[in-house]
Amino acid sequence: MKRNLIGVLSLVVLSVLVSATGAFAQSYTKADVPFAFAVGSAQLPAGTYEIRTVGPANSYILIQNRKSSAAAMSTAGREQPRYNTSPKLVFHRVGNSYFLAEIWKSSSAEGMIVPTSKEEQEMEKELKASNAKGGYAEVVVALN
Repeated sequence: MKRNLIGVLSLVVLSVLVSATGAFAQSYTKADVPFAFAVGSAQLPAGTYEIRTVGPANSYILIQNRKSSAAAMSTAGREQPRYNTSPKLVFHRVGNSYFLAEIWKSSSAEGMIVPTSKEEQEMEKELKASNAKGGYAEVVVALN
């Protein structure tokens, strides 16, 4: 509980600092996510989220639900499109948990790759150790 509070407060302070310096990207995209999911150590409920790139060289992503005030920030690597892709969010489903993995704004734009969290790595190890079938999948949500 204390870790979550510190994490949320850190996100709030960081977002205030970033917005105060005018470093927010001018564009954002939206997605309706029908399930709860994790971004790093932050747990976010289902809902409509705005996704922005922020910070120096737009190297961070900010995911924010304006109605519930739920938000998360993460570093993100860039990746060139491997094929013609539609605007989407890609989640990894491990067991009953969802983890944001990729953000693709358009078929020609670079994708944003979210680092795999320790929780996701641990769950994948447990899943492999138990030889459970059907416990891992990629889930795609279209961007609005």
